[in-house]
Amino acid sequence: MNERQIKYMLTIFREGSISRAAEVLYVSQPSVSQMVRKVEEELRADLFVRHTNPLVLTPAGRCYMQAARAIQSVQQNLDRQLEEIQLGTRGSMQLGMPLQRSLELLPDIFPRFHARYPAVNLKLTEQGSDALETMLLNHQLDIACLTTSAKTNALNYVLINREELVLLASRNTALAGRIEEGRPIDICEAEAESFISLRTGHSTRITQDGLFADAHISPEILFETESIEVAKHAVGPCQAVFLCPKNYIDISPELKRTCVVYPLIGVEQGRHFYLCHRKDQYLTHYMVELIRLLKPDFELPRSEEFPES
Repeated sequence: MNERQIKYMLTIFREGSISRAAEVLYVSQPSVSQMVRKVEEELRADLFVRHTNPLVLTPAGRCYMQAARAIQSVQQNLDRQLEEIQLGTRGSMQLGMPLQRSLELLPDIFPRFHARYPAVNLKLTEQGSDALETMLLNHQLDIACLTTSAKTNALNYVLINREELVLLASRNTALAGRIEEGRPIDICEAEAESFISLRTGHSTRITQDGLFADAHISPEILFETESIEVAKHAVGPCQAVFLCPKNYIDISPELKRTCVVYPLIGVEQGRHFYLCHRKDQYLTHYMVELIRLLKPDFELPRSEEFPES
């Protein structure tokens, strides 16, 4: 099992097909198919169930992928440690963050980080929280800031802040006309209103869909957007409502002129804002510094501490 084989096989598994893996790897499809045959011949076992879309792992395939990921982690950690010894304050870091959090946090933390580590190349990926969590588990990111629940033992979840979802409503809605501002409501009270919604993949959308399903309601969706900023500022002019993290409302006091806020009854606040990294990952000193810009009291897990010679 060499590095090239591991890269190819994990990419096939992640992409779900040989053709998509070939596109990601920038090689021909026959080259990837040949690699699969070579690995399976060496192991004398089939790794994938053929004729399924996406490809499904056999029991042997699951064992292989688990071992491949472990080897990949060891190699990446070694590369990081050697890079840190050889380059000192130079290096690179893959950071994942939802667009809205980038707007909120990067203008504050990036200048401070760059002033201390000007030779570290910070590579930013902006996606929804669920997509970033998958990328982190697939070794495509070093650190990710996510609105999620602590659901996998493979990641270390560092709580940055707790998130409360509320309903932001235009003052011109029927809801605002009959219920006083600030009173906790059931989502059913807004069934007749027009919703502005985040697109599928956002953590808020996941909660929203769950609320609608549990209440057996299907409100009108006026439009969908990737941006919380767009959604919250459109609520007033569009005479609509929007399920929104409260902290995004708190930083925009101008919304109070055209909107009201309602706490929601029965919303389980299981998803909060975390900074995450893989537990088996070696954190360089500049990664730790970035984490501490967001969480000043962050302490390295025991496994990251090594005695100095």
